[in-house]
Amino acid sequence: MAVIKAVSSKAGIGHAIDYVTKKEKTEEKLVSGLHCEPETVKEEMQATKELWGKTDGRTYKHYVQSYHEDEEITPEQAHKNAVELAEHTKAWKGHEVLIATHIDKGHIHTHFIVNSVNYENGHKLQWSKHDLKDLKERCNEQSWEQGLHVPEKGKTFAGEVWDGFEVALHNLGGFGNAGNVCSAAVFVNQFGQVFHVRVEN
Repeated sequence: MAVIKAVSSKAGIGHAIDYVTKKEKTEEKLVSGLHCEPETVKEEMQATKELWGKTDGRTYKHYVQSYHEDEEITPEQAHKNAVELAEHTKAWKGHEVLIATHIDKGHIHTHFIVNSVNYENGHKLQWSKHDLKDLKERCNEQSWEQGLHVPEKGKTFAGEVWDGFEVALHNLGGFGNAGNVCSAAVFVNQFGQVFHVRVEN
């Protein structure tokens, strides 16, 4: 069973990239770049922004694909699935995307860091509820094809009855000042409206 979530954070793009590529969280074979190289992704994304004169405002978008802790899937397959999703996400066409699969938690999950500026035309990333819905549907299709579980409509990730809001917390340890641990909570109501809350503790 896999779910897709959008993550909200005030951390800079450099810190986000450093976090998702930490050696204690992933392995070299589980880090890939779409339209970029993982080793030089920071420089490439910055170069795109400078090329088009768009270094201000939102610098990236962050998404996570998470598998249930009981799901029988290897890190390699999870990463392959994530790369496939990124390659076929129309809204990300022309955007550099860093893809990193984490294996340090009880559940396998993959981070997508998407450059906000399109390297082909300089346009800022346009992301709608329809785009998120399409991404989730393709994620479910992958699960069906691979004999994995698919989340039931109207139920939470844990299989409980959904009361109208779904919540996902993503620990972004190391973000923020003075070593604060920041978490991004994503609330999605039954109409597909997304609400983001950033928490420091």
